[in-house]
Amino acid sequence: MVAHVKSLGFASHSKGGKPITHIKEHIKYIELDRDHHRTPPELFTAAQDKIQRIEFFKKLNEQPKRGVVGHKLVISLSEDEQGRFATDLKELVRDTMNRFEGKHNVKLDWVAAVHDDKGHPHAHVVIRGYNEDGKQVGLYPSHLKDLQSFAEQEKERQFERSKGRSKSRDFLKELAEEIELEPSIPLPEKKRRRNKEQEQQQEE
Repeated sequence: MVAHVKSLGFASHSKGGKPITHIKEHIKYIELDRDHHRTPPELFTAAQDKIQRIEFFKKLNEQPKRGVVGHKLVISLSEDEQGRFATDLKELVRDTMNRFEGKHNVKLDWVAAVHDDKGHPHAHVVIRGYNEDGKQVGLYPSHLKDLQSFAEQEKERQFERSKGRSKSRDFLKELAEEIELEPSIPLPEKKRRRNKEQEQQQEE
C-alpha cells in the first residue's frame, strides 16, 4: 500500500448552511482524543508542533464571506507500512505540503492532527480557503494526484534518511565500544599504535 491522500470535501458559502461552523467542528473532531488513539492528537502547522485551534478559527472568521472556507484531506498509511518505513506522519504531512506549495508557487495556511490508530495510522489536514496572499484556494483532481505522488516520495525519502541515521548510530556505537575496551589510551595514540603495528607486519 502506498501513502494515500484522500479529499473529504470542502465547505463553501455557495453551498449554503454554516460553512465556517462546519470547518470548525471538523477541526474539533480531528483534535478530540478517543480510546482508539494510542497518543492524543494535537493540532500542528508547518511551523508549530502545537497550536490552539482558536488561532486558526480567528483566521477563518476573518476570511471573505464568499467562496470556499476550507478543504479537508486525509493522508494515510497501513500500520505495517508505517512500521517498515519508519514513517513519521507529522513530518510526512509537512514535507508533502511543502512540496505541493513549491510546485504550485503558493503558500497555504493549514492545520493538521495525527490519529495514531492501531491498524490505521493517518493524519487529517484542513487547508484554509484563502492562502497567505489572500487568494482563493482550489483543490482539483490534478492537485490530489500531486499530493499523492509527493506523499509517497516523501515516505521513501524518510526511509532513506532513517537508514542513514541508523548507520551513523552504528558507527558511534562501535566507537564507544572501542573506547570502553581501551579507556586509558587516547584515540590519537591508538591510531599511532595501529599504524605502527601495520608497519611492523609489512616489514615481516
